[in-house]
Parts: sequence; C-alpha cells; structure tokens
Amino acid sequence: MQDIEYIIGTVKEIRGTSVIIRMFNNSSQLSYFINGERYSGIIIGSYVGIKQGQYVIVGQIEKESAIDNLNDIENITFSKKRFIREFTVKIIGAFNGKKYTQGMVAFPQIFNDVRLLSDTEIAAVISGDSPKDEDSKKYLKIGNIWPNGVNYYLDWTKLFNTHIAIFGNTGSGKSNTLTKLYTELFNLEKEGIINFGKSRFVFLDFNGEYVTDSVLTSSKERIYLDTSVQDNKPEDKIPIPYKNFWDKDLLSTIFGATEQTQQPFLSRIINYYFKKDSKFDENIAHYIAQAFGEVFGSEADQNGLSLLRDILDRLDIKYENCSTWIEKAIVNENSGNYYSTTEVTQWTCVQARNSVKLNWYWNVVEEVLQNEKNMVEQKLKSVNYDLLKNPIFQLGIAVRLQMIHDLSTHMIQYDHIAPLLHRIEARSKDLNKVIRIISDTSKNNIYDMFDKNITVISLKRVNKDIKLLLPMLIARISYQIHKDTNSNNKKTFNLIIDEAHNILSERSAVESEKWKDYRLDVFEEIIKEGRKFGYYLTIASQRPADISPTIVSQVHNYFIHRLVNDLDLKMLQNTMSSLDAVSRNNIPTLSPGQAVITGVSFAQPVIVQIDKLDKKQQPDSSNSNLMKIWNFRE
Repeated sequence: MQDIEYIIGTVKEIRGTSVIIRMFNNSSQLSYFINGERYSGIIIGSYVGIKQGQYVIVGQIEKESAIDNLNDIENITFSKKRFIREFTVKIIGAFNGKKYTQGMVAFPQIFNDVRLLSDTEIAAVISGDSPKDEDSKKYLKIGNIWPNGVNYYLDWTKLFNTHIAIFGNTGSGKSNTLTKLYTELFNLEKEGIINFGKSRFVFLDFNGEYVTDSVLTSSKERIYLDTSVQDNKPEDKIPIPYKNFWDKDLLSTIFGATEQTQQPFLSRIINYYFKKDSKFDENIAHYIAQAFGEVFGSEADQNGLSLLRDILDRLDIKYENCSTWIEKAIVNENSGNYYSTTEVTQWTCVQARNSVKLNWYWNVVEEVLQNEKNMVEQKLKSVNYDLLKNPIFQLGIAVRLQMIHDLSTHMIQYDHIAPLLHRIEARSKDLNKVIRIISDTSKNNIYDMFDKNITVISLKRVNKDIKLLLPMLIARISYQIHKDTNSNNKKTFNLIIDEAHNILSERSAVESEKWKDYRLDVFEEIIKEGRKFGYYLTIASQRPADISPTIVSQVHNYFIHRLVNDLDLKMLQNTMSSLDAVSRNNIPTLSPGQAVITGVSFAQPVIVQIDKLDKKQQPDSSNSNLMKIWNFRE
C-alpha cells in the first residue's frame, strides 16, 4: 500500500452496469491508514473507486469469487497464491474532484485502475452529496456505518418532512431507533438551534414506553388515557374541536351506522340539531316540548312515549314537573289512544261498560295540546342542564328526539334505529373517559387539538375497542384541522405511532369490514396526500406484513432492523423499490441495533449501527429482569 493512489486492482470485464475487478493481492484487512487518513477495506457491501480520466467512478461490491490461476483440474493442491480474488461491482456514481454525483456519470473501461476510498469519500457516497461538515447543525449523528465504522449523519431537513417506517423484530433495536431520531431532533430545539413554532409532534404510545420524563424530551405534554375509571381529569382526555366531532362519516364509523337507514338518520340529527352556530343545550326546552307535541299529537306509540320518558330520566327531570300527561299516560294498543286510570286535566272521562271504573282518554285536541306543549316548554326553561355541556351526552338525547320525530311521521321503524341507539350508549361510556369536546373558539379563534409542540398519548390503560378507535379519530381530525389551518405552509404535524400493526392491519377479524375499510382509508389518505400539507406519519412495527401494503409502499424512508419472518421479508421486497438485493439479504442476519436505512432521502441503502441511548433516555421496553425478580443467588 505504498502507491500514492492506493491501487488495489484493475477492471477485468464490464457487463452493463456490473464490473468484474481483479485484485492485485489477497489482502483482507478491514481498514488501512495511509497518510493519516482511514481507508476502508474490501468486503461485500463496501465501496471502491475506478479511475477513469477526471472521474473516480464509485462501485459497490456485490459478489466475491476466487479464480484458479493453474486451471488444472487434476492438480488438487490448495495454495493461497494459486487463487486470484475477483469482485463483482455495481456502478452507483462518480466523483469529479470532491463533488460526488449519483448515477451513471461516467463509464469504466477494461484495465482502469481500482483504488480504495477514504472514509470521507464513503460518507459522501452514502449521503449522495459532497463530504459533510460534521460540525454543521444540519446533520444529526445517529450511528456508524457497518462494517467500516464511519460516522453516519442524517440530514434532518430531508428526513422529518417525509413519512418514515421503522421495522424490526422484538429486541432488534426498533424502539431505540425511533427514540434516537426524535431525541436528537428535540435536542436541537432545546439548544435553541431550531424553533418548532406551531408545529406538532404527537406520539401514540400503546405500551406507556415514552411517558417517562427523560425519554424523548422533558418538555412534553403527557396524556394518560384510562377506560378503567369512571372519569378522568380533563387534562387526561384528548381534546376534540366541536366542529370536527359533528361529522356524519366520522360518527357513522364510530358507532357502526348502517348505510341505508342509520347514516341518513344521523345526517338528519346533525343538520337539525348541530348545524353551524346551533346551541343544543340552550334550545333543549324547545326540543323536548316539540317532542312532547309529536308524542301526544299522533297515534299512541309506546316506543315514542318511552323515548320521551327516557330523555327526562337522563336529564334528571321528574315527569310530574314537566307534565302529568307524561307521568300517567298508558298506551291502548287496540284503540291507538293514550288513556289513564287516574284523572288527567283536559282528557275525556269515560266509564267502562258494566263497571263503575273510570278511565280518562286523550282525544287529540289541537288547541289543548298546544297549550300543554307551551306550558312544558316554560317549565323546562327554568331547569339547569349541566349534563348537556357534554356533546357526547347531547348526541344521546338528540338521537331520542329525532327518533320521536321520525316515528311520529312514519319515516323509520323503531327496530331499525334502536341498535344504533344502543351502540351509541355503549360506546359513549368509554368515549367520555378519553375525549373532551372543546369550543372552536377556545384557542384564540384558531382551533387545534394540542397545546404543546410535543405530546405523548399513553394508550396503555385503555380497552381494545378504544385502542382501535382513538388513533383513527386523532389522525382524521388532526389531519383535517392541519389542512384547514396550514394554507401558508408555516407548520408541520408529525404523528408517530409505535406498534403500528395494532391499528394499520388489514387482517383484523374483530371488526366489521366497513369499519376496517374506513380506518385504513383515513391512514392511506394521509400517507398519499399528507406530504402536500405538511402532515407526516412515522410508524414502527415488528410485523410489517400485517400493515396495509398501500401504506408500506407509500412510505418515503425506511429503517429496517432484523426481520426473519418470510411474510415480512416478502412484503419489503414487493413494496420497497429502493431496497437492493445485497441489503435485503442482510436483513435476517442484522445484529441488535443494526438497521438498513433506505428511501428517497438517501442516495442508496446503507447498514448503520444505531447509537444506543443512555439508560435513562431509553423507552421502557426492556425484558423483565428474572435474576432480580426471582432473587437469584450464585
């Protein structure tokens, strides 16, 4: 290695973009130090330079062979000097001076000299740019290139405005990589190098791994969701803007409304009770009086009467404090009238045949009904409706009011809508524990979901239904808000989802096809269109095969740790055009912490040993310490 050009071989053969290189010696060192600079050795996956005029053509080694000098099959003597090493190299770019350009800039010729590349040149090749200034704040060091150990720097200006996927089996270092990326970014903001402004980073933490003070950053908002308690503090609920909650498609999906009957029913509720600037709680006395008129102004119906009583029960209003008609009415199914066994003012008294018993019947008299209706409204105006401050509670009342109206006009059959009412009641209990509806104007007339730049939402203590529902709800609403408020492109929104297979799977058997399709549609729209609006997804999963192929294929950049399942590997092969054969073949054998990094922000795939975070900065994802738990004694 005394030659000033560090020549190690020559071009023997050219096959399209593949070049066969013959080595001059059999040296197998991993690195060389020449004139104070480190040069990488020759192994599969490393890089060499081919001198061609003013260019140094860069090739990546894909294959190594040993060629027999003697070419004598009868001579079985084995000697190292008998064989010559040859490498198959793929052309990936070229240097012109210190400037590196990716692609077929120049073409080699037979007998061109082949030389080693320095660590500085390799760093430029991997980044697809000129050699970096390592002190520049534009770059984040996240690890070392394998196998030569060159420091690896990411250009954060090209990474965090893309969709990112981090895949890897349990124990492969996936969580460390996710945390490392965002910890380094948040440190820049902490040091005052950048200012996030109105940008938001929201972490969906399924296992409570990122809520510790020292993980990611100490200046984060933490929301601890819990469906096992009766009620949570407001700060431990997800804030949902009022306007975005009243969306027909969203509510239809949350509550499983059928397309033909229940979705149109929900539309009528939203359009009548919750249209723009409507005040449901302020108008409730009028709505109940209206329902009262519909119940007693049409043919007697037990369902309508029961719904009216149920409304009063839920509002904690006694029937007699509203109207004695509600308290005493009985449905006569034969005559289709209301009657009572005790006296009711304005009802007709009739003596039963062959009996001294008296019954009071209601024969609809419009003037009498209107007077009673007006009296009901006046009485209800003085009632305190604290419960109605909750829009989810409002929905349950509005469903009953609308059912009364539609039953009185014969627009629906009770049995078709009742299942929707039951689902709303059942799911509302859990929803009330994890979300709170906020006024559209409560945040300086610009509605948003999160106050701080960085928010970690712990889903550790929520039930399975909410774990499926809430991420979709957060993604859909935050995406819509971001589009509506980011017309000038002055902010970004990054939604980070660990254990993403929990919510992006298309193989779930515990949910209806309609719900599954809507959930995937939400995330597929974000992955396809979000970049235009500055909305980005980061997903991490140990089972990429369980995630929708549409989502995986539309991700911009990938960090792939060790994967051994054939389905996972086939998924990557079918959806990732930037992953070459050499890198793909290395995935099952990667060591803990090693990752193949590839995507639109990287010139070419590279294997990097990701730096391990300090113990206090690591997410809480380690295995149980059996020696400590079981009190091991040597």
